[in-house]
Amino acid sequence: MLRLIFGLADKAFAFVEFCIFVDAILSWVIHDPYNKYRRVLGMIVNPILEPIRSILFRYIRTGFIDFSPLIAIILLEIARKLLWVVYAILI
Repeated sequence: MLRLIFGLADKAFAFVEFCIFVDAILSWVIHDPYNKYRRVLGMIVNPILEPIRSILFRYIRTGFIDFSPLIAIILLEIARKLLWVVYAILI
């Protein structure tokens, strides 16, 4: 049962990472923010990216390049690794 819960959490992290990646690619291809695919992805991705963007824009001046998807994916990967470390400790 514990493996199932941790496996579902791992799949959720992977899904969010994939959504962030697809949203970043679509932002280059589809410039319309009212596109239905961009809006659906935005509902999933923006709650994660907005805090990172606010910290980046406050402390680091990157110009027009948005590094928040890259940082979010790195942080989600770290969280996934920590998830499995906790699982290994619990079993």
